[in-house]
Amino acid sequence: MVILFSSCNSSTSFSVIVDNRMKGKDIMEDDIVQLRQICRTSGVSVSFDTTNTRDSFYRASVDFVLNVCSRSPSHSTSVQIDGEDARQFVAGIAESIGLENIRAARIVSAAVAARTRSCFLQAWALEMQGKHAEAKLELSKICLMLRIFPPEDSSPEMEMVARGLEKHLKLEQREYLLTVLIGVCGEGSHRSATEALGLIPSSEGGYNQQEDKYTGKVTY
Repeated sequence: MVILFSSCNSSTSFSVIVDNRMKGKDIMEDDIVQLRQICRTSGVSVSFDTTNTRDSFYRASVDFVLNVCSRSPSHSTSVQIDGEDARQFVAGIAESIGLENIRAARIVSAAVAARTRSCFLQAWALEMQGKHAEAKLELSKICLMLRIFPPEDSSPEMEMVARGLEKHLKLEQREYLLTVLIGVCGEGSHRSATEALGLIPSSEGGYNQQEDKYTGKVTY
């Protein structure tokens, strides 16, 4: 059950979205934008009967925003969604569905981390196929995302990304990806990308393997 506090027209519009979701249909991007429009212009407040349903809707909304970011030029400084800044759009959705700030931030951080890991792995797969331009394009998707939704320093989400990438990519391979990313994106996303790749700058000018704070081990 979904409880709405809104005008009749707004309630009807959102009920269509919810009904489609309950029938097993995917949440469409237009649904998310429509929900935000309704909440912003009509003062709608939405309450889901389960936290899972609410969180699922928010995850879909965050994925939608990250998709928009990935399609935008890497040199952009901001992304607009229906006239709102991407961060404001995401925050507005959370407020409208009654999602507390801490929970919303965790969902965003997890989504950014997952997308970062996926892009790095896909970029390396393209490099191995000799598709260098496509690899650069894949890495460019990370740039704006990390600029708009920068992870906290030493965030647990990025540490998990690093541990996962270490299992698939050697140190020199991750160094190479970071070099290409900096060439595509500039220095703006350097810190977050370095953490995601499990690298730390060395005194000799290169990078070393980041120590796993959970095991204390360093793998080369």
